Amino acid sequence: MASSSLKQKQRSHASFGWGLAFAWISVLSLPLAVSAKTLATINVPSGRELFREHCAQCHGDDGAGNGPMAKVLNVAPADLTAITKRANGKFPADRVVEIIRYGGNVSGHGSQVMPIWSLVFSKEGGGGKIGNAYSRRAVIELTHYLESIQRSTH
Repeated sequence: MASSSLKQKQRSHASFGWGLAFAWISVLSLPLAVSAKTLATINVPSGRELFREHCAQCHGDDGAGNGPMAKVLNVAPADLTAITKRANGKFPADRVVEIIRYGGNVSGHGSQVMPIWSLVFSKEGGGGKIGNAYSRRAVIELTHYLESIQRSTH
């Protein structure tokens, strides 16, 4: 069991360093039937709205980990305004995308199959090709929002 845990940690650390380009490629790689132009026209709430709906209960309206549910959780929610700081000054978009889409092996996010925010951000979210594009667009919006709330690393 410890070996399995170590392997999960190693995979997590490896995925953490894949880089911004890979993250955006994985988010934007669409089925041929859904073009980038279609993706841009899909009506998706802003990253801020998505955050308030799916993240703020635990992470707080400001992202600092002080949401109304934080007091009752066994593990304190992460301060999402310090993601860049924890990643040595570079926003780890690929890791953030993984967490948004599938929970990122964070126990408080639920299982990879069914994170607490359901499948709204996963490949399977929404169903069908437009649902898939909606989910990808929502991941982009939320990732951009999280990047925008980062505190200075200096």
